[in-house]
Amino acid sequence: MAQPETSPSSGTAPPSALVARQSILTRKQDLYAYELLYREAGRTGAPDDGDAATSRTVLNTFLEIGLDKVVGPHKAFINITRRFITELPPIPVDKSQVVLELLEDLVVDQELIDAVKKLRSQGYSLAIDDYTFEPQWDPIIPLVDIIKVDVMATGLDGLADKMARTPPGEFRWLAEKVETQEEYDQLHDMGFDLFQGYFFARPRLLEGIRLHENQMVMMRLISRLNDPESTVEELEKLISQDPSLSMKILRYINSAGTGLRSEVDSIRRAVVLLGLARIRAWATLFSLSGISTKPQQLLSLGLVRANLCEGLSRASGLGTPDTAYTVGLLSILDAMMDLSMSELMAQMPVPQAISDALLKRENEYGRTLALAEAMERGGHDGSDPLGLAHSQISQLYLDSIAQAEAALQCVS
Repeated sequence: MAQPETSPSSGTAPPSALVARQSILTRKQDLYAYELLYREAGRTGAPDDGDAATSRTVLNTFLEIGLDKVVGPHKAFINITRRFITELPPIPVDKSQVVLELLEDLVVDQELIDAVKKLRSQGYSLAIDDYTFEPQWDPIIPLVDIIKVDVMATGLDGLADKMARTPPGEFRWLAEKVETQEEYDQLHDMGFDLFQGYFFARPRLLEGIRLHENQMVMMRLISRLNDPESTVEELEKLISQDPSLSMKILRYINSAGTGLRSEVDSIRRAVVLLGLARIRAWATLFSLSGISTKPQQLLSLGLVRANLCEGLSRASGLGTPDTAYTVGLLSILDAMMDLSMSELMAQMPVPQAISDALLKRENEYGRTLALAEAMERGGHDGSDPLGLAHSQISQLYLDSIAQAEAALQCVS
């Protein structure tokens, strides 16, 4: 992302509302876009006023926050209401980067059809949200680029037949609320082009499953890296045995984001300057990036969690920021390895506090992780479990996205 990260102390006013994001992936599980979700400060769930939600999402994203900070070079999907469609104000953004979603409760009449035609002629990409295969949408289908189906509400039985009976058009199918790898596989076979949901972030638990060879190698490495009994010398030797791992760590440490004034030319010096806990976390990060069978967006999710957990710990004074970072990063380990977290913790000699946080969401680290996960879904329940203001949490979330993007550039 082009813009530098912004911290609460930088002089920029923190956002009063949260614009969260959810990934949209391709058939190859590459990142295609993010859907932007609006959440009002201190409010549970989506707002009642759809027009207000749309306008605030647009204003928060394009004006206050910056679209590139939220979605980088990728597309942004935004829900829009009837009034927003018919009275669309100028939006200061590249139209090729925005997909406007027509909400499912719209009444399709001639006024709406004409407004949609105008948007399309202006160069906007359009999507039908939560398509339920109702005939009222038939005049709109030739005008849209994407049709989204809520597969949790629609169900998979008979879905392929419904898709086949849909009027023709030059559109792509998007399956949303895909929760498991098994659902993804079925929808992939049905011909869906895009996928939205948490299927990529959940382990595929099959009886008798065996890890891929590179997963087994990485599992052994990650276990040794996170052994609290390992010494600086042992950790240095372990990392130095892998030239690629050493190179990535040193490249990351010497990047502008770490803030170091002098170049670090050895793992030992990196440990001295940054501490054993942070080197462990970064070595774990780069080791996870070597698992080629998983989409990079899963690693991005872990990085956002890690940075957010660290920021929440630092801001609240609860726990140790480095440990909070490790908890956030390790929280995707089950999805990376396709094993349950309980199995993984039984094999990894991590401190008890980290294990309790990952397994039970207990202690200060578990509460921090739970809050980070809630932010991924569009915001927490307003209880402020860490004693922080909603605006501060929102700003930390945005900072974490920017930090994750910077780290991913070093990983790739």
